[in-house]
Amino acid sequence: MRTLKIALLATVASAALSSATMAADLIIDPAPVIDNSYGFDWEGPYAGLWVGGITGPAVFALGADLGVNALLDSSILAGVEGNVSWESNSTWSVQGHGRLGFVADQAVIYGLAGIGWNSGSGTYIPVGAGVEFGVADNLSLKAEYNYQWLANRHVGKVGFNFHF
Repeated sequence: MRTLKIALLATVASAALSSATMAADLIIDPAPVIDNSYGFDWEGPYAGLWVGGITGPAVFALGADLGVNALLDSSILAGVEGNVSWESNSTWSVQGHGRLGFVADQAVIYGLAGIGWNSGSGTYIPVGAGVEFGVADNLSLKAEYNYQWLANRHVGKVGFNFHF
């Protein structure tokens, strides 16, 4: 009987120790680390092209822009931009304006104001708003609205910018 008790005790001890040993060998992968720090780099110079429509009279426009941005903190963007455009009524425009906006990772929403000149209507003051989305490492798409005060014209633009 004593041999049976010792055998039973040895079996229970083996089972208990072997399951504890197996539990110690379990490999559990840690949760994946998600990097939320990636965002579009809005700082620095950029250049781009755009197409637009203008009212008063209705014309089509093609343009190019050149600008530079700086982040004032992680979510406030300030910049300056200059552009030149050709309009389908054979007039030319040049414009310079400042931009101030809010950055949210891949997007920036901004307001603008500046001064411009059109070969057909003279000097004007552009005021407006726009949104720009980073779609690749150095490429962004933008949509913008300007009201050209003093020229009484509305301008809608869509285009892209390449950030250096």
